[in-house]
Amino acid sequence: MARSFPDLTLAAGLLLAAGAVCAAQARLTLDNQTPIQFEGGAACFRANFGAGTLESCDVTLRQGTQALIQAKNATARRLSEGYEDGEWQFSNGVHIEFDDAVLDADSATVLFASNRIKEIHVKGATTEPARFSHQLKDAPRRNQGRAATIDYDAAAGTVRLAGGTWYSDGRNEVNTASLIYSMNDGSFSNATGPNESDRVRITIRPDKRVPPPRTPDRETSQ
Repeated sequence: MARSFPDLTLAAGLLLAAGAVCAAQARLTLDNQTPIQFEGGAACFRANFGAGTLESCDVTLRQGTQALIQAKNATARRLSEGYEDGEWQFSNGVHIEFDDAVLDADSATVLFASNRIKEIHVKGATTEPARFSHQLKDAPRRNQGRAATIDYDAAAGTVRLAGGTWYSDGRNEVNTASLIYSMNDGSFSNATGPNESDRVRITIRPDKRVPPPRTPDRETSQ
C-alpha cells in the first residue's frame, strides 16, 4: 500500500503560504496577506527541505480568486532558506492564471525571487501549441495567442510568443514567427530571432456588429 504524508503536505502548504510560491503575482497586484491554498497527491509528495527540493503530483496552488496554478506534476529545486527564491517545473496539463491572464501548456518553468514571480516559460506539446489570453481593463474582448513557446517577464510586463505564432484581439488576427505583447496596454510588436522570418500577416476583419435597420424611404416603400 502506498504511504501517505499528511504532515509533509501540511508543511508544504505552510511553506508555500510563507512565500515560496506566490505564484501568478505579475505586477504585484495580489495581497501578501491572502493565504495560498496548496493541494497535492499525498502518496506522491516528496520533499527535502535541507536540499531545497520538492515534488508532488495533482498540484493545485490558489491565492484568493486571482491566482491559480494547476498541473499533473510539479518539482522544485534551488529553493532558498525561507523559500523566497526557487525554480519550479510543472508538466502535463499546466494551467496558470495571473493578473487577468491565462496560460495553458504542456510544461512550464516558473522562477521566483523575493517571494514574487519573476519569469514564466511555457511550452506546448508536439501537436498542441501553448495558449495565452489576457483581459485588459474595460476592453470588450480578450486578447488571445498561441505559439510553440510563451515567455512572461514580470519586470518588463511583457509576454513573448514564438514559433508559429497566432494572435487575435477578438476581431483581427496576426500570423508571424514571434511577437512581444505588452500586459500594460495590449500593444505588440514582432520580435524575430536570427533564424526566423520577419514577415507579419494581418487579417483585418469587418466589425461583426449588425447595424440598426434603416427606416425605408416613404416613396420607395409603397
